[in-house]
Amino acid sequence: MTKKLRESIDKISLIDQHAYPGLAGYFEDYPPENRLLTANDTYLNPNNSHADFPYLREAHYEAYEKIYGFNREDINNPDKQDDLFTEYDRQRNNLRYLIDKVLDTAGIETLIAASFLNPDLRNNPRIKFIPTVDPLLFPFDNTYLTNRNPLATSCIAAYDHTFNIIKVKNKYSSDNFFDYLEFVDRALDNFIKNGAVGFSFSFSFVRSAYCENIPQNEGLRIFEHAKKGDKNAYRKLQDFLVWHIMRKSIEYNLPVQWHLALSDNHIGCFDPLNLSEMICDPVVSEAKLVVLHGGYPRFDSAELLALARGLMPNNVYIDISGNIMFRNHPSILAGTLRKWLEKPPLWNKIMYGSGAHHGERYIYVCSKVGRDAVYLALKSMIDDNIIDEDTAMIIARNILRENAQKLYNL
Repeated sequence: MTKKLRESIDKISLIDQHAYPGLAGYFEDYPPENRLLTANDTYLNPNNSHADFPYLREAHYEAYEKIYGFNREDINNPDKQDDLFTEYDRQRNNLRYLIDKVLDTAGIETLIAASFLNPDLRNNPRIKFIPTVDPLLFPFDNTYLTNRNPLATSCIAAYDHTFNIIKVKNKYSSDNFFDYLEFVDRALDNFIKNGAVGFSFSFSFVRSAYCENIPQNEGLRIFEHAKKGDKNAYRKLQDFLVWHIMRKSIEYNLPVQWHLALSDNHIGCFDPLNLSEMICDPVVSEAKLVVLHGGYPRFDSAELLALARGLMPNNVYIDISGNIMFRNHPSILAGTLRKWLEKPPLWNKIMYGSGAHHGERYIYVCSKVGRDAVYLALKSMIDDNIIDEDTAMIIARNILRENAQKLYNL
């Protein structure tokens, strides 16, 4: 009954709208003390590749064979491990060639690289870029933010170094509030001129994603107090800058991705409902928000945010990348998708992404999980006589391709 749906999904040229290809290689140019903790990529046996489910282990075996040419016998042979490690590293460092092979193998037409763009991916027409704008929020002493956990410490260190790079590129050396705002706008403009298709926030790793809407006339005062070490004022300055960037995103007509997945025990930092005031604001409600990772595990919060509406749908989208993709079984993800897809307003708001950041093989693994999960969710709705197969094929194409194509103006 669903053969046509299965064949249709397998033929869709995916748009992976959230991934981190070449992340480890990018940070190899940073001083060791400024490298992001999660920016690592090394050869690992499928049993050690975040593959808790047998399905995922098999997907990693497939990825190693189809992309790197490693067969199962060699992977399971202890005497071959050094050779595989060396060959994996050689191919990883030849990203300019490897990335197209990965995309072809996974059936991906376009991939949007998030936060940091590896130089080997520049000028590749299949790669788009969404830069992190987090470093612009933290211009002063950030030591007080480094005691949360090692990941937060590494994020702040990476922000500090990236901020200095952005300052040099945009010729900024002043500590004047109005000059700083002009610098922020100039940095955003230059991102756009260099082809950025959106902006990205992931500061929930170091503080809450909730941002107070600070009045515009308070900017100068809190900037001066923050510069002198007032932590409360510094927090408000960060909030002020977030809202400022959100308003700028409306001018550019570009979406803003928000990392809102649980990553440590600071639970409140990641809740998608931290953004609820933004969708009520008469201006910022026009901004396009992407809740990354489905707000894992607060899927209900992501759903509530995306469904909130007056007479017209709002501008909140849900991405299914990250742990719910590369550490998940498609049948489990299908359950989450099914719950969302029972609300037709979300059919045009859910987007596929891998969130792959520990190596390009995860891009392939996630493409399998994504296709299978979408198929299983839609098949169950057909079996329950909720939708027909033609409708299911439209929804599948929306999730795996069309929604991202429209949102990012691809």
